[in-house]
Amino acid sequence: MAILTEQDRATITQMFEQTLQEPVRLAFFTIPSSSLIVPGRETCESCGEVQALLEELVEISPKLTLEIHNIQQERELATQYGVERVPAVLVLGPESGGVRFFGAPAGYEFATLIQDIQSASQGKTRLAPATREALAAIPDPIHIQVFVTPT
Repeated sequence: MAILTEQDRATITQMFEQTLQEPVRLAFFTIPSSSLIVPGRETCESCGEVQALLEELVEISPKLTLEIHNIQQERELATQYGVERVPAVLVLGPESGGVRFFGAPAGYEFATLIQDIQSASQGKTRLAPATREALAAIPDPIHIQVFVTPT
């Protein structure tokens, strides 16, 4: 069953055709679902839906690729990318520090995912010059996290 409507697919197709320049990798960390319920085993209720959405997105443009990683079997790779929970979507462009989404990119976050794919493909962000200067003046590496809730 398709997640994107035909109208949404057409709109995103047009946007990607106009804006994507370089390839973008979407790295998705998941815990595959299982019909076997084992007490204490970590599960992910929304991973299947997020994976289906990402698979639809990569069908829209040949400039998008999707890598699917099982966080339980690929702990070293997850650690390398700083992924500690699922679902996790990493948007990786050619010169990207990487944008990471934890949880389902639904609602307003879906629009942000589309914009981040475009920015990663273009190798630039929409930060104002003053913001870029302020960030460049920070001497030490910093870790910034932005938390978003539906409300």
